[in-house]
Amino acid sequence: MRPVTLRVDGFFWDSHIYSNNLTLFDFDGGIHNIHWDGAIDSIAANNHAVQTAFRVSFSDGDLFYNPKVRKILKDPDISPIIKNQLHTLSSLDITVSLNKWKPFLVSSDSPFDFLPTDTEFYYNNIFAGSDEGLFSAANSLSSKRTKKHFDGNVLKINASDRHTALAVAAGSDGLFEFAYKDEPTTLLGKEHLLNRTPCSACEWAFQSVIGWSNEDAFLASFREEKSKDSNKRNRSFDRVVESKDIFLPYSNNDSGYIWGSREKLYRIKDGGIDVKHYSPKINKKSKYKEEFSFDGEINLPSITPSSVVATGTAPFGTVIETDGSLIVLRSDGGHEVYEGDIVHWRIFPRSEHYNNQLHIIFEDYLLIVSFVHDYFVDQESKLSGFSRNVKSSDSLL
Repeated sequence: MRPVTLRVDGFFWDSHIYSNNLTLFDFDGGIHNIHWDGAIDSIAANNHAVQTAFRVSFSDGDLFYNPKVRKILKDPDISPIIKNQLHTLSSLDITVSLNKWKPFLVSSDSPFDFLPTDTEFYYNNIFAGSDEGLFSAANSLSSKRTKKHFDGNVLKINASDRHTALAVAAGSDGLFEFAYKDEPTTLLGKEHLLNRTPCSACEWAFQSVIGWSNEDAFLASFREEKSKDSNKRNRSFDRVVESKDIFLPYSNNDSGYIWGSREKLYRIKDGGIDVKHYSPKINKKSKYKEEFSFDGEINLPSITPSSVVATGTAPFGTVIETDGSLIVLRSDGGHEVYEGDIVHWRIFPRSEHYNNQLHIIFEDYLLIVSFVHDYFVDQESKLSGFSRNVKSSDSLL
């Protein structure tokens, strides 16, 4: 099943979709907020034949992961209708501009006086990084006040979905974590250095954090312990797991390019990708032990560790950026390749409604790609992409 796409013409630097708003950052210091459900409904209303597929693809991405809905989709009278709509939608070329979306658009100046290296939305705040540090501003068009939280070089910001914290890859300074504090004067706690190993990207693996660069990777492992006085579980730092303890090196000089998210860890080697399954575990004595089991191998002879620029993982698959192209290794075993002058790209693994989307910013437009194949994939057995926690018996194939 082919992905479906929506093109938004314009000159953009970054994009986010959060809390029913598509937020676009332009090169001139402007921020454009589009009310997403309204904008999607306006397009769906003009495309009656595929309106359900369009809404499911772009605004209700979690719907077909719902166990009750999946049971309905097993109905042989209903499933073909949905699949036909998705197939038809994948062949349509739908393009909009900000002018066409004026009824749903509000624009303002950015609170930041720089083009961020990365941005993140968390608890209705915008966090932005640069080589001068980590900054934040309220996610409000009227807010122009910014706060500085960190002086290091910020390359990547990722918010947890369970543990109210930000992980920050700070280049040669290493990997840091900032506890979120719902206090107007504080917002974030003091930085906590997780590892001094140089780190250019990071992601969450349940309560732990994976950090990586082109040269190496590691897992900042956390444990959860039950409080003595209540049933509450406390999260505390345990240790750093080095890449050699996750993946056995396949040569003496090169352990490959490693990254991951949630339960999936990947290592590119010459000719393919090794896939490991990460399981954080607590035994009866509350002693923490993680496990790394081998899931399988993805054949990809065109990729070598030295060719990788950046990576990311979502439910629909894993994304690999190389010079001049973006490769999506799909959860159903297929792949997609996007070529051209790519300015920026982003996935939304923490989102419930939009984690099937890939945003690719080209020179004069944003391409929003919705991967709909993963709705029909066995979530427990896929190699590429992390699981949406749907039991294998609920597969729609």
